[in-house]
Amino acid sequence: MPACQWDTVMKNWMTTALAVIAVSATSSNAASPDSGSMAPRYASVTKLKSLTVDEEIRLGVRAYRAGDFETATDYLEKAAISGEVKAQRYLGYVLLEGPQATPGKLRSGVELLKNAAIAGDYASLIRLEDLRRKGLAHSPTMDDMVEIETARAENGDPVAAWRLAGRYENGEGVIPSAELTVRWLEVSAMAETTHFPKAGEAAFRLCETFALNAEQHDPKRARAWCTKAAENGHAGAAIVLRRLASL
Repeated sequence: MPACQWDTVMKNWMTTALAVIAVSATSSNAASPDSGSMAPRYASVTKLKSLTVDEEIRLGVRAYRAGDFETATDYLEKAAISGEVKAQRYLGYVLLEGPQATPGKLRSGVELLKNAAIAGDYASLIRLEDLRRKGLAHSPTMDDMVEIETARAENGDPVAAWRLAGRYENGEGVIPSAELTVRWLEVSAMAETTHFPKAGEAAFRLCETFALNAEQHDPKRARAWCTKAAENGHAGAAIVLRRLASL
């Protein structure tokens, strides 16, 4: 999705999220203080002093883990709206797991996780994929997941690129494409193995593609990717290189 469209999406999301959070806060404040909640409250003490963004996020996460979703929202919402990825993730958790999870809250929670995932948060990506597999009313679609992975892969994320390569090779939620399979394998193969351990495997798959696929046959590119795979420790690459030497 072009950057200008993402800006529009984010503006619309922020308007919706703010409305949902405001309604949630109003409902919580209207409730009796003796409603029986056993969750601890942190805001009464810590809000007396000025907090940094990191401190607010830390306290918001602590409140979420303690089951105090109202306080978690108090601490996390400002940072989430300003684009702090960790705050977006945990506020998404709050909206998805909190009491009285209305359809609007659930959708906003998913949107928060989507935005965090696009920004590079793996935990959000994993949670979204788990939701997709559950097939709930608010679950992201396969199109959503492909869109997120594409945005990340275009920014050089080897994990997202690896997932996309598999999708385009097998036609999982997309139209199969040998060209796009190669494109995303190349992104994965160029990563450092310390960052992405499957980089060697990605390079070897490219080697095999250019060596064995009749439509994409290119011995020069096959040798280059096999060399890259061998450098990254792929055991089969050296064998293929010897075969290519005879071509």
